[in-house]
Amino acid sequence: MSERDDRPARRGWRGLALACATVLVPGIGLGFGLGLARPAEAQVPVTYTEAGRALFTFDAPDFWTLRSGGDRLVADPETDVARPVARIIGLQPTADDHVWVGFIVPRGVTTMDQAADYLRDIGPHLVRDPVMTGRTAARVGGLDAMRFTGSGRRNGRGVAFTAVTIELPGPRVAVSVTVIEDGADPAWLGPVNEIYGSFRAAR
Repeated sequence: MSERDDRPARRGWRGLALACATVLVPGIGLGFGLGLARPAEAQVPVTYTEAGRALFTFDAPDFWTLRSGGDRLVADPETDVARPVARIIGLQPTADDHVWVGFIVPRGVTTMDQAADYLRDIGPHLVRDPVMTGRTAARVGGLDAMRFTGSGRRNGRGVAFTAVTIELPGPRVAVSVTVIEDGADPAWLGPVNEIYGSFRAAR
C-alpha cells in the first residue's frame, strides 16, 4: 500500500475530481444488483484525523493504493477564489483505476441537511450530466447515514455513483463517495463494501 499526495488535477472534489458508484453498503441495500465478490483479503486500519484528533476509522483492503491529501487551499474553477479544503483520503485497487472510494469531513458541515447541500453544491464538479436516482436513510457503523445514488459521465465514460453522508459525534458529518466507471470489474464491489462495513466513529 502506498501513500502520497492526492493531486487536484487527478481527483477533483472542487478541484479533486470525485465521482461515486452505487455499492452494496451494509445496512444501505442493493446498488447495481451485482453479486460477485473477491475472496476476503487482509485489511489495513486507516484513521481520518483533523488537527490531531481522530474522527473515524475504516479498514483498507490489501492491494489497494491509498492517497491522503492534507488541508489545503484550492481555487474554485468558476470564480478562481481560493477556499480551504479538508483532508481527503482516497483509495483504489492497484490493478484497476476505474474504481475509486473517497472520504472527507467538510469544514463547517455539522448537520445532515448541510451535508446534502454540500453534495448539491459539488455535484456538477463531480460528473457531467448527473442524474439523481435515489435517496434513502441508512446506518453505517451504527451511525445515522443518508445514501444518494445516480449516474452521469466522467472522462468520457459512463459512471454510476453513490454518495453517503454519515453523522459523526461532535457534531460533524463524514462524506464518502465511490465511483465505478464503465468497464470496471464488478467483483470490486466486495472489497468496497468491506470498507464501509468496517467504518467506525472514533471514541
